[in-house]
Amino acid sequence: MAKLADALSAIDALGFDPRRSKVIATRLRDASMIPAGGPARSPELGETDALRLIVAIAVNTKIRLADHDLDGYARLVPAGTVIPENAPAGIPRTAFDAIEHLIEMARGGDSDARRSTIEFVRGWPEIVINRPNGVSRFRVAGANAAHWAHDGHRTATTIPVAAIAAVLDELFGKVN
Repeated sequence: MAKLADALSAIDALGFDPRRSKVIATRLRDASMIPAGGPARSPELGETDALRLIVAIAVNTKIRLADHDLDGYARLVPAGTVIPENAPAGIPRTAFDAIEHLIEMARGGDSDARRSTIEFVRGWPEIVINRPNGVSRFRVAGANAAHWAHDGHRTATTIPVAAIAAVLDELFGKVN
């Protein structure tokens, strides 16, 4: 477990505005999306909570929608297709599942995972995982992942998987 203040300090290495990150963390805490702590006790985050905070900071365009944005982006599905429950277990059901698995592989030393990047598209709900051997797009169920969702510019925040893995390693120790 890591204290929220330590997590926010480590996340600063990703280049986000520290004040904005703190406000987003407060919104997530108030929405019970990350632990709240207790009287005179700082919130303590697990690895999934810290990753949830990173994703929320990366996708958020309006602070007042931080919890809503995180929930929507975390539930994006591969190529806009809902994966049936009887599909093989190795197929990620949501974007958050895929990100969590990729980060876990990177922390374990997988070189392809460490060379990957994650794009958090803010113009419309989309997450793109760029691996050395291919690209995975996560969109809203029913959306055509081969097309832009809106006219105009596509804005995205791209983060190297190795950088996210380094933040989690700093907070929770290296994975062997």
